[in-house]
Amino acid sequence: MAEFIKQSWLFPVIQSVHIIGLTMLVGTIFLVDLRLLEIGMKRHDVSDLASRLSPFTSGGLLTVLVTGPLMFGSDLSRYLNNPAFLLKMGLLVVALAAHFTLHRRVVRDGAHRQKLAAVLSLILWSSVVLAGRAIADFDIRVV
Repeated sequence: MAEFIKQSWLFPVIQSVHIIGLTMLVGTIFLVDLRLLEIGMKRHDVSDLASRLSPFTSGGLLTVLVTGPLMFGSDLSRYLNNPAFLLKMGLLVVALAAHFTLHRRVVRDGAHRQKLAAVLSLILWSSVVLAGRAIADFDIRVV
């Protein structure tokens, strides 16, 4: 199955769906972060905005958690020897941990460090996206 995904039309389809999922995930988090920074959507309560966007955030996360392993499994050596992929995975773990702890607490409770949490979130998720984009640039194949 891995070889079929890698050699067929299926890989670009999976990759495209992965990017759509990542856009949903990161885009909705960015909207909440911008609200935490008081840059936009000032008429909306932060926790209400996060709650309304939650289905899209969850859908994006589910999409990347399904499509990512499919792409990874299609060419293990390509990804395991790619420094940008390894960086993306490390950043993803940190971004998810920060999102499900600090970020959620700030959104839910209106903690006093909401701007710091928003800036940290913006930096982490932007770094995940940039590292993902760099995977193609650092493509090192093992023969």
